[in-house]
Amino acid sequence: MHSKITRGSIAVAALGLAAGLVGAAPAQAAPTSTTQVRPGDLIVTGSNTTGSSVAPGATQEFMAQGVHLKVTDTSNSGARGRFATKVPFAQVHAVDYTWYGTDNQPGIFYTLDLDGDGVVDGELQGDLAYGGKDVYLNHDAQEYPGSKLAADTLKNLAPCDGATQRPGATDTCTPPSGIGGNFHGSLDDWNRRFAAAGRTATLVGGGWVAQGLKQDGVLVSITYGPDQYVFTNLAKAKVTVDAVAKRAQVFRGQKAKIKGHVEPAGTGAKISLEAKIKGKWTTLKSRTLAASGDFRFGDKPAKMGVNRYRVEVTETNATMAAKSSTIKVRVVRHHHHR
Repeated sequence: MHSKITRGSIAVAALGLAAGLVGAAPAQAAPTSTTQVRPGDLIVTGSNTTGSSVAPGATQEFMAQGVHLKVTDTSNSGARGRFATKVPFAQVHAVDYTWYGTDNQPGIFYTLDLDGDGVVDGELQGDLAYGGKDVYLNHDAQEYPGSKLAADTLKNLAPCDGATQRPGATDTCTPPSGIGGNFHGSLDDWNRRFAAAGRTATLVGGGWVAQGLKQDGVLVSITYGPDQYVFTNLAKAKVTVDAVAKRAQVFRGQKAKIKGHVEPAGTGAKISLEAKIKGKWTTLKSRTLAASGDFRFGDKPAKMGVNRYRVEVTETNATMAAKSSTIKVRVVRHHHHR
């Protein structure tokens, strides 16, 4: 369960929402990665089946922690946000999102590729109102011109047709509070039916839709299996790279040893040692930055005299790219005593 005492609830309080807070998700293994989603990460092209959109009478505003969603006109198409993901669908077992606001709340998209070609073949939708595991068919293969699958592929693979359970489905077909759509079933049963049909589904997109009911609140995050996506309008964090040479002077044939620290250390950042060779910065070595932010490099300098190095770290989802100041290492000859 998600605690209501979070920065997300503070954000909602700042909105002055009078409605009681609603924020809960069914049990699922804790996510192992967190990805920040900013306004620029939304898929903006396409129709209601593929893109993001905001109709009159709806609001979709990114905040420091979350997206403020508000629907006042229930006759329009509401607000939709979609973003790219890459999650094995078999790892997604629960409808898991954090919402603070009205009892009426958004639905969550599960955009699927069923044949491994990277093209969307269909989309499911889940709402916590339907039990936390049950999701229903939102768009089928024929609604995506790039899909190579036959029309009604997902309809035919749905675990449930109303309250009627299909072969291979083991979970209930009638959640206590409804089903959302006629072709539906638990996330696990969708995966069982896909596997039985020889399909390995990948979740290639996620997102939300707020429409049909008046609602007002902040969607803080969505979790798809091991991957959590948090919404923010904050800029990526600035990064400092401190790097020093163990010795400012080495003998010919010896290694120059460079160590240092990156703060903050972005998840998945690549760190590289570069040397200035013939007036051009050239990458010598590259690896994934340790979670601690600490690094060490060794290199045999290319020339006598002053060699110039620097350390560069790549941009990540949460952090900016950065580089250290230039590090000078002088190479000298050995002096032999007679």
